[in-house]
Amino acid sequence: MAVTLLYTTNPKFWLLRSYIKGFVGSADVTNLAIVGNFVSFDYLAPLIHVDLKIKPEFQAPNSNSYTLDFIFDGASSQVYLSGSPIVASVNVGFYPMTTEPEWRIRVLSTFSPKETEKADLFPLSGYWFPS
Repeated sequence: MAVTLLYTTNPKFWLLRSYIKGFVGSADVTNLAIVGNFVSFDYLAPLIHVDLKIKPEFQAPNSNSYTLDFIFDGASSQVYLSGSPIVASVNVGFYPMTTEPEWRIRVLSTFSPKETEKADLFPLSGYWFPS
């Protein structure tokens, strides 16, 4: 079942991939990780598990600009409630970290940020620029 993505920052806001360090969670998000081509996390663990498909064009380090509505493939993403797939929506947004000079994409972005819950995109030496 597909995931409907809702954007808390304008989906047509372009941000350079080189400025996006990775992903950050929100309140009650745990186990945030990049697993293959998915950003994976639990919400109210172990009740809800989310796998958001990251488009490979975005995941690889590059100098292109991207909008939120391009980064994820909602049709290939999935939310599970107690292990069973369900129809759901997930809020995402660009997020300037307050504890570090970097941008991330925040999952469940309508909740309070949880800057300790992070998952980094594949690093390339000297690639990311501070904001």
